[in-house]
Amino acid sequence: MNPGWRNNYLRYKSYFLNVAGSYRERADIKVYLEILLSLATISVFSIFALRPTILTIAELIKDIEAKRETVTKMEEKIRNLSQAQSLYDRERAKIVILKSAIPEKAEALIFARQIEGLSEKHASTVLGITTDEALIKGVDPNIGTASNSKSSQSQEPFPEGAGGLTFSVNTSALPEEYRKIPNFLSDVEKFRRPVQIDYLSITIEEKEEQKTLVLTLEGRLPFFSLNK
Repeated sequence: MNPGWRNNYLRYKSYFLNVAGSYRERADIKVYLEILLSLATISVFSIFALRPTILTIAELIKDIEAKRETVTKMEEKIRNLSQAQSLYDRERAKIVILKSAIPEKAEALIFARQIEGLSEKHASTVLGITTDEALIKGVDPNIGTASNSKSSQSQEPFPEGAGGLTFSVNTSALPEEYRKIPNFLSDVEKFRRPVQIDYLSITIEEKEEQKTLVLTLEGRLPFFSLNK
């Protein structure tokens, strides 16, 4: 065992005794020591007592900043939605027209009624209206694929995502009323709903010594489904 520790002990003992004596004899040293000890005590308690509070305050500040950022994003989304709603309200009438021009389903019945209306307008006779099978409810799996009609290979395809309802219309007029046929055809082309005409023919039929002009019109009606 190192015998030098005794010498160190005696030296530090005498040092602390001298400090203790001076502490009792001199009031200024007593005051300084009490201040130093008080500051040391306050520092120790501050470290152990205030540290959790400081950490909690720091976490709260981070949460507040994160919530402010969230609020800013939400306010921006609300402004964007408000602008979108205003734009929709301003263009509502055009959107309704667009939906009727390019419906979300085949709407074969509406087309047949339009043809009947033109027949009454031009006093022509509709001999027949036929269409392919039309989906009434659900999603058409054939949307965006080529038409199944006999002339599909020579038809111009519709854009991706669009479907086409194949139709055939036969109407007739007397030879002396031949102008009804081009007028009828012109009004078909003026439909709000686009009509893709793939085949057109005008023939003369004779029954019981009565000649008639027969217009045969074949084409497709585009529609676009938003259903996914």
